[in-house]
Amino acid sequence: MSIKHYVSGEMFLALMRTSLARGIAALGTLLLGIVLGRLYGAGGVGVFALAQSVLLGAGILARYGLDNTLMRYVGRNYESRNVLIYLQWACRKASILSLVAAVAILLMRDWVAWVFGAPALASVLVGIGVAVPAFTVSFVLSGFMKGIRKPATANLLENGAISLVAAVLIISVHWWKGGGQLEMAGWAMAIAAWVVLVQGVWQVYRWFGLSNSKGREQGLEDELIARSEFTRTSQSFLVMSLAQFVQQVVSIMIAGVFLSNDDLGLFKAAERVALLISFVLLVINAVFPPRFAKLYHQGDMKGLSHLARQGAALGLMMAAPLLAVCLFFPSWVLGWFGPDFGEASLLLRILAIAQLINVATGSVGYLLNMTGHEKLMRNIALVCNVSGVLLLFLALPILGVLGAAISLAVMILSQNIVALIFVWRRLRIWTLPCPNFLNST
Repeated sequence: MSIKHYVSGEMFLALMRTSLARGIAALGTLLLGIVLGRLYGAGGVGVFALAQSVLLGAGILARYGLDNTLMRYVGRNYESRNVLIYLQWACRKASILSLVAAVAILLMRDWVAWVFGAPALASVLVGIGVAVPAFTVSFVLSGFMKGIRKPATANLLENGAISLVAAVLIISVHWWKGGGQLEMAGWAMAIAAWVVLVQGVWQVYRWFGLSNSKGREQGLEDELIARSEFTRTSQSFLVMSLAQFVQQVVSIMIAGVFLSNDDLGLFKAAERVALLISFVLLVINAVFPPRFAKLYHQGDMKGLSHLARQGAALGLMMAAPLLAVCLFFPSWVLGWFGPDFGEASLLLRILAIAQLINVATGSVGYLLNMTGHEKLMRNIALVCNVSGVLLLFLALPILGVLGAAISLAVMILSQNIVALIFVWRRLRIWTLPCPNFLNST
């Protein structure tokens, strides 16, 4: 069954463009892991995983939920003149917070390396600190681009695109000099982040120029929301993003304390490959949420339900082949990273199944976030991920790296299943491609 069975017209074109952009980004994430694995082995991948988790964590905290806030308010009516004001508010705050985070990383890099028992980490964190401001603001601009219906451009402002540029830089330097220390990876991320930010600023400037030259449509203006409301919304999204913070940052750091650099590298490689299964969900989450906000704003619950179910069905259809590869040929896939990474086959199978269920439930988190239920989603994320962290502390000493994979899988599954239940209770929308076992509630 083709994608056009589910979507058509403008939506189909947006999905195709976004799929291409997201594919490039996914390739970048995978390529960076493969390059590091081939050059520095599992231990190098483990050290870089710690450095990258610092970058991701700083970016999540410093953008303060502003990317999703822009997607929500700009997505309601991107023809409004108010979108520039919202963008200015967001960029100003993210810039200040990211500069503070960058300075903190640079000052504390030796202490962080000591905590994780990884001396090489300190030198990598220098480049990571320089990358933080550009990395953070790029994500904010990405949220804006999603709001103005430019999801493909938005995806080229996020982590995958930065990883792709960094991978190309590392390969180029290695080919030119015939070698290099791991700290080169940190500087490659810094240069890549600033290159991506510059092209993002140009894209935003270009859009405003074209929009102003065409003139704004009349009668589409929204009332400017109060800045206090804008801040409250971003705070709710910040707390909700702590789920991502726990899954991508805290889990890696806790694992880094209990595991050797080699085991951490195996875990990170399996996680990177498993994330390819959720590739299509990332595409859908770049295209659909602004439309969720608009339909809910217009009171079109029937259209909202139809769109949400379309996204879940499309995601499951496209993710199934990737799941099959990860389940039946895990050693072959992990062998791209290097000869020692086949040991992570079981980890990949566990995380792949979790990611498939993540895709099958659809955009349940964004359904709650874009319909005024962001506080509910915040609470769901907090409870599920705090429970996951406790499980991580219990499982790691007993099961080692296997415990890390199981704990991360539980975090992903619990959050999505609980959100699915509340999407049905609050919005009466069922996204799973199976009979609704909650229909009587």
